[in-house]
Amino acid sequence: MSDKTFGELFWSNVDKLLEENKKGLKDISRFLESEPKKANNLYHRLHRSRSEGTNPSNIMGGGIYSYFKQFDKFLTVGYMYDEQKEDE
Repeated sequence: MSDKTFGELFWSNVDKLLEENKKGLKDISRFLESEPKKANNLYHRLHRSRSEGTNPSNIMGGGIYSYFKQFDKFLTVGYMYDEQKEDE
């Protein structure tokens, strides 16, 4: 078992995906907000949540999920959230 909180586990996975795609939190904030001032404010909220190791809000978490889906060539991220259907 890990000593990490859910937020810390979430952010370590996000950091790994950002590193794999050569992106940063600013890229996520720009993806979610087109207006520069709002994107900058969102970046600071994301950065604070990551540095404190807290879970992001559902809206921010959903936005981060949408951001990473664009890099998911094999749609493996989406499979985690799809309903599992058994073969009949």
